[in-house]
Amino acid sequence: MNKLFSLLSLCAVAFLATTSTSCETDENPKPIDTVKIPVDTIVLSEKGKILTDTIWRYYEYYKNFQTSGSTLIWKSNRSVNTLDLHLNKVKFNKDGSYWEITEKGDSLKGTWHFTNNETQIVVNSTTTFTSDIRVLTANQFEWEVVNGTTYGVMMKRFPESDKTKTVTQLLTGKKWKYETYFYNFSLASADLVWRIGKPNNTFTAVDQLTVEYKADGTTVETYKNGTVVNGTWHLNAEGTRIIVTPDGGISFEADIKVLNANRFEWNRVDQNYYYYGEQIPADSSIGSASRY
Repeated sequence: MNKLFSLLSLCAVAFLATTSTSCETDENPKPIDTVKIPVDTIVLSEKGKILTDTIWRYYEYYKNFQTSGSTLIWKSNRSVNTLDLHLNKVKFNKDGSYWEITEKGDSLKGTWHFTNNETQIVVNSTTTFTSDIRVLTANQFEWEVVNGTTYGVMMKRFPESDKTKTVTQLLTGKKWKYETYFYNFSLASADLVWRIGKPNNTFTAVDQLTVEYKADGTTVETYKNGTVVNGTWHLNAEGTRIIVTPDGGISFEADIKVLNANRFEWNRVDQNYYYYGEQIPADSSIGSASRY
């Protein structure tokens, strides 16, 4: 997938050929000279089935992922980004081929295959890339370039807010944990300060932190060391903003950007929308949490 990604090759398509040496008329015609095995008959591993089942698009893209200076350079629901990947699409085919639409709208074709017990993917196109597969589920594919600096979060369907339920119904009745946390979110290159499984996180206070929003309007934050902070929460009149007040602390307000049963994304309005959090259910095995 050009400079943005690396892929792999799978199985080759086999051919069967039969020929007839007779010049006489045959009442039972011979099979066609060459028969290609249908792609649908190619046997894939479970990972292969998941990978080839969809067209992948970029939800988020990071640079310098291994370092303390990691940055977010693309997020699909952001108005300002360093890199514009809204055109990018990637499709891995069952026969080991792949195609990609680049950020410039150009088309690329090549091959792909798994390697190292399907923990890595190798892509051959304009050059060869190898990436570690960090997450691969039916809706999410996360990869990190080997000996590189980039990390991609690709999805089949981008998360959207569930409009069939109220905010209270979606927020309450579960514990939430942080999948990702950003500083300077309003800048084109935001700071990635926390992500599950990322080395050199700089905002470790959210490591194993869980948050409960209770139906009675109270909150419970439980930290890794066992510290518990209680508080209250409520919504604005439109139900688009949450206001949280920790006991003995200062209230903060956040716009609700995405909220459904499996995801809660918010952007604090103070300090020019400086803070942005992505939360998932604490017992979740989706997304980046599927590694643990």
